[in-house]
Amino acid sequence: MPFSLSTAARRSRSLISASSQSSSGSHLLHHSSTLIRAKYASSVSQPPPAFEVPKTEREVADMLAKAGSNEERKRIFDALKGVQEVAAKVPPKARGPAGVHLIPIGRTKLTTNQTGVDVHHSPFESLSKTYQDTLKALEKIPASTVYRQAVHSTTRNNLEIIKKYLSAAVPGETADAVEQRVKAAENELEVEMIEKAIEQAEDEHQLVLKMIEYKAWQELEEKPAPGQWDYFEIPASTSYPKN
Repeated sequence: MPFSLSTAARRSRSLISASSQSSSGSHLLHHSSTLIRAKYASSVSQPPPAFEVPKTEREVADMLAKAGSNEERKRIFDALKGVQEVAAKVPPKARGPAGVHLIPIGRTKLTTNQTGVDVHHSPFESLSKTYQDTLKALEKIPASTVYRQAVHSTTRNNLEIIKKYLSAAVPGETADAVEQRVKAAENELEVEMIEKAIEQAEDEHQLVLKMIEYKAWQELEEKPAPGQWDYFEIPASTSYPKN
């Protein structure tokens, strides 16, 4: 059979076209199977995310607010209860204002029932340290000033109260016993909750530092005018009927 260049060319083009279509079809089939696998993988239910323990009362409130059903809220409460039971064995760590590690006393409360105030797990150590820092700072203020005398007296008294309850801790103390000790200290300090006493102590310490910075005991650069701070009275009305 005579060789025909045109026939050979047509056969070559046919083979190339067939090969190309076969390759394209194989690529489309592979792409389609990939899409099917991806679709199947996305439809498979993913395991629920691990429960993240809330660190503050606000986080607890946000978590409950985002719950879509009563069942989900119940699961959150059950998880928090489990965390509380673990906390009785391994109390959370706490640090003082200066970053110094404080030993937790075994409190298992999750909330103070007051928005914005978190439970402090080392209240006695925190107060003791802050009171001692305040007394040390007061030494830089002249002893003759009324401010130093007043703050020193109050701080020293509060420190003695805290030392008493700090030394009353016993090994293996139950959570209820700890809370009773905290409550007794609150009564002697005359505060609603011990966390408030910590806030007050820290504020007083910062005020002492400011008094030292401003040297508030020195004479005023601008003297007050005579009679500026004299007490004055508003005379009683003579037209008002008297009984």
